Amino acid sequence: MTDITVAAIADMVGGRLVGDGSRAIRGLGDLKTGGADRIGFVRDRRYVALAETTKLGAVLSKSELRTPASLIVVPNVDVAYAKIALTFHPTPRASAHTIHPTAVVDPRAEIGSPVQIGPHAVIGKCTLGAGTVVMSGVSIGDGAVLGRDCVLYPNVVVYHGVQIGDRVIVQAGSVIGSDGFGYARDGTSWIKVPQLGTVRIAEDVEIGAGCTVDRGTLTDTRIGARTKIDNLCHVAHNCVLGVDVVMAANSGVAGSTTIGDRCVIGGSTGISGHLSIGADVRFGGGSVVLRDVKEAGDYMGHPLMEKRLFLRLLREQRRLVEGRDDGGDRDE
Repeated sequence: MTDITVAAIADMVGGRLVGDGSRAIRGLGDLKTGGADRIGFVRDRRYVALAETTKLGAVLSKSELRTPASLIVVPNVDVAYAKIALTFHPTPRASAHTIHPTAVVDPRAEIGSPVQIGPHAVIGKCTLGAGTVVMSGVSIGDGAVLGRDCVLYPNVVVYHGVQIGDRVIVQAGSVIGSDGFGYARDGTSWIKVPQLGTVRIAEDVEIGAGCTVDRGTLTDTRIGARTKIDNLCHVAHNCVLGVDVVMAANSGVAGSTTIGDRCVIGGSTGISGHLSIGADVRFGGGSVVLRDVKEAGDYMGHPLMEKRLFLRLLREQRRLVEGRDDGGDRDE
């Protein structure tokens, strides 16, 4: 691992150095347990006391504080920490062209150089951009196209015809391009409706572990640039997610719903089908969305309402319950 001086790190993140800039940093560390060659961070006043006694070599903070470590003051601790973490732990990229002997690769596949293909991967008649890493057990169908510097973690399945842009990361066990949930009722039984569209994922998207993104029925399911999807999420057929959307774990979007740019979807949120969600809408965790939401802002609850109103309602409910004098059960 390469050493980086504190001064060089401060320059990299645009921070103001307080203290010794010559200390060598080799990685990331915790305020409690990290050593002199590690850098940590303080982003909450609750951790200031730990910073005052830490053995870390350097600390990131939004404001000056007393610490034996070299201090880097930055306007946004989270962003600075992310940049430093990526410096020490970069996203995997293929630097040498390697195909494991147990991998099955269609001879008609168009494979850039270098790529890394792991054990027992199955590569159809598809296109893989240079720098892409395909880990063990991955399956990529015919007609799929992956851009440059993508990373598919173990046991990812990319169905036929899926289009994936540059620098897309898909975590283990996710499925991209599976059939959408399409059936026609015939009396008491159901007839499958073939799903003839595909999935198009723009550049710099990351999809967590155990997710499913369904292909469209006739048109395509689309995910915009830089969108981040957490583990165990479902994006149904014909959905469109805009750019810079964040979707937290256990959330789902039903078919043919459009999510605007920069939306934030809290964990375990359910969004019904055929809806239109405007840009810059933020849903609190556990929300149930059954109607269009056009105006930017914070919403949560079931039924869905503005966040400030939802929190007021909770306070009023608590006041009513705690004020009961009829001998009824109380929520302790």
